[in-house]
Amino acid sequence: WSGQKESINVEGYWIPRGEFEPSEPEGYIMTDSVRRNLKDLTRVISLGRLPVLLQGETSVGKTSLIRYLAQLTVNKCVRVNNHEHTDLQEYVGSYAADPLTGKLAFREGVLVEAMRKGHWLILDELNLASSDVLEALNRLLDDNRELFIAETQETVRAHPRFLLFATQNPPGG
Repeated sequence: WSGQKESINVEGYWIPRGEFEPSEPEGYIMTDSVRRNLKDLTRVISLGRLPVLLQGETSVGKTSLIRYLAQLTVNKCVRVNNHEHTDLQEYVGSYAADPLTGKLAFREGVLVEAMRKGHWLILDELNLASSDVLEALNRLLDDNRELFIAETQETVRAHPRFLLFATQNPPGG
């Protein structure tokens, strides 16, 4: 992650840039506390490709801070909102009929697509994710940054620009 063409300086830290031209996001209010949080987040991201968990009360701006930084560094950011009905298929994918041929084909989920294309992925309300989802994420959270897709028997390795973020409210909150 060296070189100005490959990275963008945010709050004194170099963040790998995405594929588009950078632009200052509009309508985001930069208060002192938001700037401190942004600096903390960029510091963590600049250290490497570590997964990041942001924990805080409802509506304090956890997700919007990540989206702001992604837009600033022209990285595509996608999100999964976890709830009691979110299942592993949404993350990894499932077999479905191809609309053109009618044949059964594996359609990759949001996690696999983000891993392949180097997108940033936000797992909102991670504490509401099912144990199946959490178990599937275990291998991805290791240093090897891999995900095994049982349905296709394929191991997907994360693109170097792929970043995983999770947000949640404090326990018991």
